[in-house]
Amino acid sequence: MRVNKFAASAIAVAACASVAVGVAGPSLAAVGAPDPDMSHVLPATEPKSAAAVHQQLDAVGQLGDALTLVSRIGKEAQSRTPDVDALKEMQQRLRASANRLGDSLRQSPPAVGRPAAAPGDDVHDLLKKLQKAIEKLIDAATKHDQPGVQAAITEALTVVKDLLAKLPLAEDGSTLPAPLPL
Repeated sequence: MRVNKFAASAIAVAACASVAVGVAGPSLAAVGAPDPDMSHVLPATEPKSAAAVHQQLDAVGQLGDALTLVSRIGKEAQSRTPDVDALKEMQQRLRASANRLGDSLRQSPPAVGRPAAAPGDDVHDLLKKLQKAIEKLIDAATKHDQPGVQAAITEALTVVKDLLAKLPLAEDGSTLPAPLPL
């Protein structure tokens, strides 16, 4: 079968055009299409006010101070000769940090989907439990009661885990995702 130059050129152009349409077709078809609704994928976030961001950062800082002090108190209480004066000084600092954390949460504006008083009572109760557990820990360390020290540390860590689960520190004012690795 003989094909002249015109027919061969027409076949080559048709083949190239079909390949080009096959490759570029979906992109060309989407040019006039409306944009897909992505609101269900990425939630609309309003820019936070400077005061809300400052409050959230303050709460995180106070929580960090409290957790650091709980760790230092636990380590000092486990030592062979715990320094009772240092333990009591750290306990006072923990009490002050816990009070500042509670105040910071009390001043927190309600977030989307969270009423104003949702975490407050639970968090304040947990902060009081944490202070009582630290008091037990210091008493046991003062008496050189190692089983009591270990029990008080376990109690304090349990309260810390519960506290972390209740604090509204996530971007949308919700609690941190559970489970927490403690």
